[in-house]
Amino acid sequence: MMEKSNGGGSLMNSDAISQLEILCEAPVPTACRAVLTDYPEALRGAMRADDGSDSEGLVSEAELLADAVDVLRINREVRVESVFDPEGREFRWPTPFLVIGETGDGDYYCVDAAGDHEGVLQFRHHAVEFEPVADSMAEFIELLVECFVTGIDDSDDDAEDEDEFDEDDDEFEDEDDLADEQGLEDE
Repeated sequence: MMEKSNGGGSLMNSDAISQLEILCEAPVPTACRAVLTDYPEALRGAMRADDGSDSEGLVSEAELLADAVDVLRINREVRVESVFDPEGREFRWPTPFLVIGETGDGDYYCVDAAGDHEGVLQFRHHAVEFEPVADSMAEFIELLVECFVTGIDDSDDDAEDEDEFDEDDDEFEDEDDLADEQGLEDE
Protein backbone atom coordinates (compact mmCIF):
# COMPACT_ATOMS: atom_id res chain seq x y z
CA MET A 1 0.00 0.00 0.00
CA MET A 2 1.40 3.36 -1.04
CA GLU A 3 1.06 6.31 1.29
CA LYS A 4 1.05 9.94 0.29
CA SER A 5 4.49 11.43 0.28
CA ASN A 6 5.29 14.61 2.07
CA GLY A 7 6.59 16.17 -1.14
CA GLY A 8 9.99 17.24 -2.36
CA GLY A 9 11.97 14.32 -3.79
CA SER A 10 11.00 11.59 -1.33
CA LEU A 11 11.35 7.92 -2.22
CA MET A 12 7.55 7.81 -2.67
CA ASN A 13 7.72 10.60 -5.28
CA SER A 14 10.55 8.81 -7.07
CA ASP A 15 8.57 5.54 -7.17
CA ALA A 16 5.43 7.33 -8.35
CA ILE A 17 7.34 9.13 -11.11
CA SER A 18 8.82 5.81 -12.28
CA GLN A 19 5.33 4.29 -12.36
CA LEU A 20 4.01 7.30 -14.30
CA GLU A 21 6.71 6.76 -16.93
CA ILE A 22 5.63 3.13 -17.30
CA LEU A 23 1.97 4.15 -17.51
CA CYS A 24 2.64 6.86 -20.13
CA GLU A 25 5.29 4.83 -21.95
CA ALA A 26 7.43 7.98 -21.99
CA PRO A 27 9.60 9.95 -19.58
CA VAL A 28 7.82 12.43 -17.34
CA PRO A 29 8.60 15.81 -18.95
CA THR A 30 11.24 17.87 -17.18
CA ALA A 31 8.81 20.68 -16.33
CA CYS A 32 6.38 18.21 -14.72
CA ARG A 33 9.16 16.50 -12.82
CA ALA A 34 10.24 19.94 -11.52
CA VAL A 35 6.70 20.65 -10.27
CA LEU A 36 6.53 17.28 -8.53
CA THR A 37 9.91 17.66 -6.85
CA ASP A 38 9.80 21.40 -6.12
CA TYR A 39 6.19 22.64 -6.19
CA PRO A 40 5.79 26.37 -6.94
CA GLU A 41 5.73 28.16 -3.60
CA ALA A 42 3.17 30.71 -4.81
CA LEU A 43 0.61 27.91 -5.33
CA ARG A 44 1.42 25.76 -2.31
CA GLY A 45 -1.26 27.26 -0.05
CA ALA A 46 -3.45 28.86 -2.73
CA MET A 47 -7.16 28.37 -2.05
CA ARG A 48 -9.57 27.49 -4.85
CA ALA A 49 -12.63 29.29 -3.42
CA ASP A 50 -13.34 32.86 -4.53
CA ASP A 51 -13.77 33.95 -0.93
CA GLY A 52 -10.31 32.70 0.06
CA SER A 53 -11.70 29.96 2.29
CA ASP A 54 -10.67 26.33 2.12
CA SER A 55 -14.23 25.25 1.24
CA GLU A 56 -13.13 24.12 -2.23
CA GLY A 57 -9.67 22.87 -1.24
CA LEU A 58 -6.28 23.91 -2.51
CA VAL A 59 -4.95 24.44 -6.02
CA SER A 60 -2.25 21.89 -5.15
CA GLU A 61 -5.01 19.29 -4.66
CA ALA A 62 -6.79 19.98 -7.95
CA GLU A 63 -5.63 22.22 -10.83
CA LEU A 64 -1.94 21.39 -10.45
CA LEU A 65 -1.34 18.41 -8.21
CA ALA A 66 1.64 18.77 -5.87
CA ASP A 67 2.06 15.13 -4.96
CA ALA A 68 3.36 12.53 -7.43
CA VAL A 69 1.27 9.85 -5.72
CA ASP A 70 -1.87 11.89 -6.43
CA VAL A 71 -0.75 12.36 -10.04
CA LEU A 72 -0.26 8.60 -10.34
CA ARG A 73 -3.70 7.93 -8.83
CA ILE A 74 -5.53 10.28 -11.19
CA ASN A 75 -3.63 8.92 -14.21
CA ARG A 76 -4.69 5.41 -13.29
CA GLU A 77 -8.31 6.59 -12.89
CA VAL A 78 -8.56 8.13 -16.38
CA ARG A 79 -7.27 4.92 -17.93
CA VAL A 80 -9.69 2.53 -16.19
CA GLU A 81 -12.64 2.83 -18.54
CA SER A 82 -13.41 4.21 -21.95
CA VAL A 83 -16.00 6.93 -22.48
CA PHE A 84 -18.15 7.77 -25.47
CA ASP A 85 -17.85 11.01 -27.38
CA PRO A 86 -20.94 12.98 -28.48
CA GLU A 87 -21.12 10.95 -31.72
CA GLY A 88 -21.10 7.67 -29.78
CA ARG A 89 -17.52 6.68 -30.59
CA GLU A 90 -15.46 5.01 -27.88
CA PHE A 91 -12.66 7.12 -26.44
CA ARG A 92 -9.74 5.81 -24.39
CA TRP A 93 -7.27 8.09 -22.64
CA PRO A 94 -4.18 8.53 -24.87
CA THR A 95 -1.26 6.59 -23.38
CA PRO A 96 1.31 9.43 -23.40
CA PHE A 97 -1.05 12.06 -21.98
CA LEU A 98 -0.04 12.72 -18.37
CA VAL A 99 -2.77 14.23 -16.18
CA ILE A 100 -1.32 16.96 -13.96
CA GLY A 101 -4.55 18.28 -12.44
CA GLU A 102 -8.28 18.70 -12.79
CA THR A 103 -10.88 21.44 -12.85
CA GLY A 104 -13.18 19.91 -10.27
CA ASP A 105 -15.94 19.75 -12.90
CA GLY A 106 -14.81 16.59 -14.69
CA ASP A 107 -12.18 18.14 -16.96
CA TYR A 108 -8.47 17.36 -16.68
CA TYR A 109 -5.25 19.28 -17.31
CA CYS A 110 -2.55 17.22 -18.98
CA VAL A 111 0.68 17.28 -20.93
CA ASP A 112 1.84 15.00 -23.72
CA ALA A 113 4.79 13.07 -22.27
CA ALA A 114 5.75 11.96 -25.79
CA GLY A 115 6.10 15.62 -26.82
CA ASP A 116 3.84 15.47 -29.87
CA HIS A 117 1.63 18.25 -28.43
CA GLU A 118 3.24 21.26 -26.77
CA GLY A 119 2.12 22.97 -23.59
CA VAL A 120 -0.70 22.14 -21.23
CA LEU A 121 -3.97 20.79 -22.59
CA GLN A 122 -7.41 20.66 -21.04
CA PHE A 123 -9.51 17.57 -21.62
CA ARG A 124 -13.12 18.72 -21.90
CA HIS A 125 -15.17 15.73 -20.78
CA HIS A 126 -18.53 16.78 -22.29
CA ALA A 127 -17.08 17.35 -25.75
CA VAL A 128 -14.50 14.56 -25.28
CA GLU A 129 -11.74 16.70 -26.76
CA PHE A 130 -8.45 18.34 -25.83
CA GLU A 131 -7.73 22.03 -26.19
CA PRO A 132 -4.57 23.98 -25.39
CA VAL A 133 -4.72 26.21 -22.30
CA ALA A 134 -1.06 27.23 -22.01
CA ASP A 135 1.98 27.07 -24.26
CA SER A 136 4.19 25.75 -21.45
CA MET A 137 4.13 24.57 -17.85
CA ALA A 138 5.58 27.94 -16.81
CA GLU A 139 2.70 29.76 -18.54
CA PHE A 140 0.18 27.40 -16.90
CA ILE A 141 1.67 28.12 -13.47
CA GLU A 142 1.49 31.87 -14.19
CA LEU A 143 -2.16 31.46 -15.19
CA LEU A 144 -2.93 29.63 -11.94
CA VAL A 145 -1.09 32.23 -9.86
CA GLU A 146 -3.07 34.98 -11.59
CA CYS A 147 -6.37 33.18 -11.06
CA PHE A 148 -5.90 31.94 -7.50
CA VAL A 149 -3.19 34.04 -5.86
CA THR A 150 -3.01 37.56 -7.24
CA GLY A 151 -6.55 37.49 -8.59
CA ILE A 152 -8.02 39.68 -11.22
CA ASP A 153 -8.95 43.05 -9.79
CA ASP A 154 -12.55 43.65 -10.86
CA SER A 155 -12.80 47.02 -9.12
CA ASP A 156 -11.09 48.85 -12.00
CA ASP A 157 -13.27 47.04 -14.52
CA ASP A 158 -16.40 47.94 -12.56
CA ALA A 159 -15.41 51.62 -12.53
CA GLU A 160 -14.86 51.51 -16.29
CA ASP A 161 -18.21 49.78 -16.77
CA GLU A 162 -19.94 52.47 -14.70
CA ASP A 163 -18.24 55.15 -16.77
CA GLU A 164 -19.48 53.43 -19.93
CA PHE A 165 -23.03 53.46 -18.61
CA ASP A 166 -22.68 57.07 -17.52
CA GLU A 167 -21.59 57.98 -21.05
CA ASP A 168 -24.52 56.06 -22.47
CA ASP A 169 -26.87 57.76 -20.02
CA ASP A 170 -25.50 61.16 -21.03
CA GLU A 171 -26.03 60.22 -24.63
CA PHE A 172 -29.67 59.37 -23.97
CA GLU A 173 -30.10 62.46 -21.83
CA ASP A 174 -28.80 64.60 -24.71
CA GLU A 175 -31.31 62.94 -27.05
CA ASP A 176 -34.09 63.46 -24.48
CA ASP A 177 -33.11 67.11 -24.06
CA LEU A 178 -33.07 67.54 -27.82
CA ALA A 179 -36.51 65.94 -28.10
CA ASP A 180 -37.83 68.17 -25.32
CA GLU A 181 -36.41 71.24 -27.04
CA GLN A 182 -37.93 70.16 -30.36
CA GLY A 183 -41.22 69.51 -28.58
CA LEU A 184 -41.15 73.01 -27.15
CA GLU A 185 -40.39 74.48 -30.55
CA ASP A 186 -43.33 72.56 -32.08
CA GLU A 187 -45.76 74.09 -29.59
